Amino acid sequence: MQHANLGRTNLCLSVLGLGTVQLGMAYGWDHQPPPPDHRAIGLIRRALELGINYIDTAAAYGRSESLVGRACAGLKCRPVIATKLSIRDADSARLLTGQALRQSVEQALRQSLQTLGLDVLELVQLHSLDTRFATPELLDLLAHYCQRGWVRYWGVTTYGEEAPLNALDHPELISALQVPYSALDRQMERKVFPRARAQGTGVVLRSVFLQGVLSHRLDSLPASLAGLSPLAAPLLRLARDAGMELAELALRFAAFASGAHSAIFGTTSVPELEANIRAVEAGPLPPDLVAAVRTIAVADSTLLNPGNWRLSKP
Repeated sequence: MQHANLGRTNLCLSVLGLGTVQLGMAYGWDHQPPPPDHRAIGLIRRALELGINYIDTAAAYGRSESLVGRACAGLKCRPVIATKLSIRDADSARLLTGQALRQSVEQALRQSLQTLGLDVLELVQLHSLDTRFATPELLDLLAHYCQRGWVRYWGVTTYGEEAPLNALDHPELISALQVPYSALDRQMERKVFPRARAQGTGVVLRSVFLQGVLSHRLDSLPASLAGLSPLAAPLLRLARDAGMELAELALRFAAFASGAHSAIFGTTSVPELEANIRAVEAGPLPPDLVAAVRTIAVADSTLLNPGNWRLSKP
């Protein structure tokens, strides 16, 4: 499997990373329950055996951090583990400030270090930001934990353009962006990718399957999400004409996007894990197929954000 340095950092990541939210908690439009611990740990270890060396987790993902820590304990060659913490108040969703911010960050870092069994967190991402967030107080705090040796690199996970562009204003402290990107959602190509590339900021892609819409699960969407099927229909036709599954087309398009260093995906299935690895090992899509994908546009881009989906209760 191909590997690349995450921007200016010395973290060398596999082109595919394993997301672990659905291993630790019910997730997705169908609220699929997580697998038993032994199966989740087995899946993580199988991913490592097959060449994935980048694991994405968060304390907010139920048992995810614990499972990742247990799966990686005792390994001679440990993967790059990226975790996350929130800088928002849980009740009001406002950005934390002052003592509340300092206490929240320190507590989160202590807990992640302990749960993951690490001496230093190689990449910690400020989670789910969609507005400007980088205050002098926060930036000083990020620098403080780098100086203490608790965190090697800081990153952010974002929605929209405002937050990642704000992060790119501070390349001395924020080394990586994790952004949504797929064959249908190419918004980041306009402003974010060019700036990140120019500055040497790392870019990790998520939502490459649009929570399963760009996969075999398209056929099992609930009635409340039936309106998403027409969005994927042009891609499905292209995939069939090319003799491949929709998921393969979606993954190969995203994984080899210019300016990206890794693309993460989540699964609870070892066969699905292996299929995704085989797809990426087939290499980039042919240029004419990439060009055909790029002709597809979504009129209402709000439909590409799962946060806007109106889901039926399970």
